[in-house]
Amino acid sequence: MSKSRGTGKKGAIHSLEVDASKGIITSFGQRFLFIPVELIHSIEDRLADMVGPMTATSFQYEIGKRGGSHYIRMAQKAGYDIKSSKDVGMIAANLGTLGGWGKLTVQEIDFKKKLIRLRWTNGVSVRPNKKSKTPVCHFGRGVLTGASEAMFGRKLESIELTCQGKGDAYCEALIGPPESVARYAETAEKQ
Repeated sequence: MSKSRGTGKKGAIHSLEVDASKGIITSFGQRFLFIPVELIHSIEDRLADMVGPMTATSFQYEIGKRGGSHYIRMAQKAGYDIKSSKDVGMIAANLGTLGGWGKLTVQEIDFKKKLIRLRWTNGVSVRPNKKSKTPVCHFGRGVLTGASEAMFGRKLESIELTCQGKGDAYCEALIGPPESVARYAETAEKQ
């Protein structure tokens, strides 16, 4: 059993348990499903076809938020602390990156203001051969926002600042209290 990044804590991949007789995979006491990223893309596309792109974006984000809160609870049950930037970085690396969500790093975190800026590459909603005019990581950004809500203990919102799906070098989101994110968005619009 290997440990992740010399932390003494197992990463998501290292803690996988496969019970072939029951057909289930678990990690950190939670059931997981091994699925191709194309399935996520198919769900995103079908949702957009059924309810339109704006409503689909909202659904993806809200579904992601609900799921993201489970990641933090799972991390806490697995023994991860959430007291410092280093702790949050460890969760991002061991559960996010090693869980296949893309290479995830914490750029900035302010526990007092309940703000976090996260960067990732190779996110699950980015399609290598399809360039978008707007950010595409609604589901993943929702997961990160939900995880941040559980971590900070309050309602948060987010805005994707850059997106590989638009041709940027990486995806980056600012997550924080709704009023802080709205202020940032208004300032960015004026520039």
